[in-house]
Amino acid sequence: MGRRDLLVSTRLPWTTYLTTNMNARIKTSLISLAAAMTIAPTIALAHGKLESTEPAAGSTVSAVTSPLRMTFNEALEPAFSTAHVTDAKGSAVTTLKATVDPTNPRSLTVSVPKLAAGTYSVDWAVMTHDGHKTKGRYTFTVK
Repeated sequence: MGRRDLLVSTRLPWTTYLTTNMNARIKTSLISLAAAMTIAPTIALAHGKLESTEPAAGSTVSAVTSPLRMTFNEALEPAFSTAHVTDAKGSAVTTLKATVDPTNPRSLTVSVPKLAAGTYSVDWAVMTHDGHKTKGRYTFTVK
């Protein structure tokens, strides 16, 4: 028995079939399916992320133009998206509700009065159209 005969005889029947008789189209389909199954759960688990804020998070500004604006990477559900602005003592700056911008459903705005010098925190909680909830906080300072 030669070396080639020994290799062929030690293979299982299905491995011989897969390695010798499977055409390129089936192999390509299986590879594509495996890639899709790997990528799809990652996409499905994506959550809304805060992309930008006005004024910018962590910034120091001389004055704040109302309203404050938070822009996210996905469209928001207006009924489940909120933001609260507090001063350094934790007191609410406004009693107005945050609203989703009707012209840009990825933006959440909250109107504030003229802000005195100090540090302010914005606590936000949003739900995106796909039902994912996320929340966070950022601060800015008025000089």
